[in-house]
Amino acid sequence: MTRKSDDETQGTVSQPPQSPNGTGQSDVLIFVDSTQKETSAFRHAQKVACAFHGNVVIAHVMSEAASHNGPIDPVDWNLQKQKKMKWLTDLSETFQANGQPCEVKLLEGACVGQISALMDQRHRDITAAIRSRISLGWQISEAACGVLEARSAAILMIPEDAALAKDQHYRRIMVPLDGSARAEAALPMATVLANAEGAELLLCYVMPDPGLTEFGVKDPEAERLHDLVVKRNKQAGDIHLTRVKNTLAHNGLKISTRILQGGDARRALLDFATQEAVDFLVMATHGQSGHSDVATGDVARFILDRADIPVLMVRHSRGRNHAHAFGKTLSNGVRQPTGTDG
Repeated sequence: MTRKSDDETQGTVSQPPQSPNGTGQSDVLIFVDSTQKETSAFRHAQKVACAFHGNVVIAHVMSEAASHNGPIDPVDWNLQKQKKMKWLTDLSETFQANGQPCEVKLLEGACVGQISALMDQRHRDITAAIRSRISLGWQISEAACGVLEARSAAILMIPEDAALAKDQHYRRIMVPLDGSARAEAALPMATVLANAEGAELLLCYVMPDPGLTEFGVKDPEAERLHDLVVKRNKQAGDIHLTRVKNTLAHNGLKISTRILQGGDARRALLDFATQEAVDFLVMATHGQSGHSDVATGDVARFILDRADIPVLMVRHSRGRNHAHAFGKTLSNGVRQPTGTDG
């Protein structure tokens, strides 16, 4: 039987942040598991919160151990709560040292359910998690799984070894586009973050591979048509990226565009981010191939699980009253994607 409290336990290290509103203010709620230690990766959450005029909230869900049998000892449970609050407060000292208000929250109950319930109340905020690296790759914790399932406006996934110096700024922020309004939903947040950091905005498009069968007689006509489709796709990509670049030019940002070739968009994007020394990646939940009835698209989830840099995944879904959650965060000159003018 899982213990659930009527109210969440919380402690305020500094002044609590104001509730997000229509002016673009968003807090970053970073959910940590019991193994999390202080790391410079937390500074990425701080940068995103500052860009959106919000604060960082460090949260943890205290769940009953799966091996526990019998009734819970209330005295022992309260002692554990005190230890957890001390641990969260210690983690928050990183932000206090930098002069930024930081709140801590301790929730009780099933991890995924508690995260979802909290973010239903704070749907305009950004949910975040730290990904841990194991010997053969990345490990997704239960807290990170809860973050992925939460219905927040955006998800921030931070690799634990994504080191960031105290005064370091992002130099290049990458935004993958595919010609769809869904993909362009990431542009407003990317523009705000790039403006706050003085970073270059790197817009990229992965051309789809028309493909030819690997068997049969070599067909010159088929190869000619293949080359024509590739040329057409590149031209279309150039036109699209140029149009988007022109609509963002009024923000005074340095903006570059790239056309990537490769059948697997997921790996092409990750390889490109490494080659171009990208510091941060902002993308929409779904692009052309996505389905709105699933939490994350195939490309987005692949990148969230494997990227060596922080990834901010923007929800394409609309907020309450059919208003896009970040419809008010556009900088001057940004063309709003379809459906984000609520």
